[in-house]
Amino acid sequence: MMRSDLNNTDAEIMQSYTVMVNGGSGVLVNAMTLDYSYVLTAAHVIRKKKGDIAVLDLDDINVLDYKSEKLKVLAVLIDPAPHDAEDPTYDCAILKVEYQARVLQRCFAASRLPHLAAIILVGYPATERGSADQIKQYDGHKTSVVNKLVILTINGVPAKSTIQGMSGGGVYHIQAGSPFLIGVEFQMDGTGEEQQYGRVQCHSLARFEEIITACTSAQMIPAHLECFSRMREMIFAFNVIDPNNVHQLKVALEGFADSLIRGGIPAPYEVMEQYDLQLLVDSKRPDELKNQELWVAYLEFLVICALMDNVGAADANYIKNIERKRRLLYTSDGSNWLRRLEELLKTARKYLDKNGTLIVASPEAAAQLLPPNFTLKNVISNIAVVPNEGPLAIDTVESAIYTSFKLTHLEGLRKNCVIDSEDEYQGLPSGRAQLQLFKDKLNEIIN
Repeated sequence: MMRSDLNNTDAEIMQSYTVMVNGGSGVLVNAMTLDYSYVLTAAHVIRKKKGDIAVLDLDDINVLDYKSEKLKVLAVLIDPAPHDAEDPTYDCAILKVEYQARVLQRCFAASRLPHLAAIILVGYPATERGSADQIKQYDGHKTSVVNKLVILTINGVPAKSTIQGMSGGGVYHIQAGSPFLIGVEFQMDGTGEEQQYGRVQCHSLARFEEIITACTSAQMIPAHLECFSRMREMIFAFNVIDPNNVHQLKVALEGFADSLIRGGIPAPYEVMEQYDLQLLVDSKRPDELKNQELWVAYLEFLVICALMDNVGAADANYIKNIERKRRLLYTSDGSNWLRRLEELLKTARKYLDKNGTLIVASPEAAAQLLPPNFTLKNVISNIAVVPNEGPLAIDTVESAIYTSFKLTHLEGLRKNCVIDSEDEYQGLPSGRAQLQLFKDKLNEIIN
């Protein structure tokens, strides 16, 4: 099982992703691959001076993690554009290192930081090398963000000598109780030594993304997009009165999810590359594609589909085979999903065959299924009008297709199939029996 940060403090999380890179620092992040991870750092810490020339040699790069264990460096990515090695604009580099499954780095766009946002700089100052507590954290706040360059003011106004060795260290912002990486420190702010107190310069993550794109390497991604196993503990969070009533069901569903993952479910980033905006209710919100909630819902969706189809694998071929039969759409909008019926029906018509099922996932906690007496007649009449035949002419074939679609909400399914029936599950002897009851209830609604 992959490592979880749930039981670690913010400081422990940030320190665990901090690495020593030669005489400087670096920070581990996730890449859209299981072949390697990235270390973001400052370019000057991996270059060596030979006469008047700054030379970069892979064999001269030494990377140690927070446990002082050496990480194998596979390659170095720097901006391929012609530039002066002394130009601070280009003082950033990315190291490909052997894959680090434990990394669950979260990232945040520096451009979205509020004024005077609190920040934390983490790294290995030279003055602490060899001590029992080598990694240090400096608190401060954002001063400005201009053209991917972030200026930070460090509390206590430390001199350059105090934070020497922190170059390449990660800069974090705490949000909703979790640390989010916003960039990498590379030098003091100010040209003269007398000015170099308390203010540092930092490259935002956007600068590193430019290098990755220019080098056609795997994009940086949130950790949850690497593998669905990152989210298996989050699926089917049934908000029942007594969790013991459905404990065996949840264990059985998680076990089934594990077997599907082992059987070859594509990585979330592969599904994202394949379907892109087709996964969203609102295509004008592309940032939602990286929301963890979408991918927790998608794993639930695949488990439900495989259970209903009684199959033991949900690989790329399976997903392709069901794409005209069932779809999941996600939105971060928590308003009543039934308000968007016309929009959802049009989406269903675009992506599904007749009798297809569209499942919506959103933060709407009280989401319901379509009421039994709910009629789509008025909505369908608005979208099944015969072209050039006048406003009252209805295309009966189109109307029949729209009427055949089954639209539902993931939370509504949880509520109707489990939460409202938890007593039924309590009386069943095993997870297998509970799983069968769950499947039977799903079949009543969407099969």
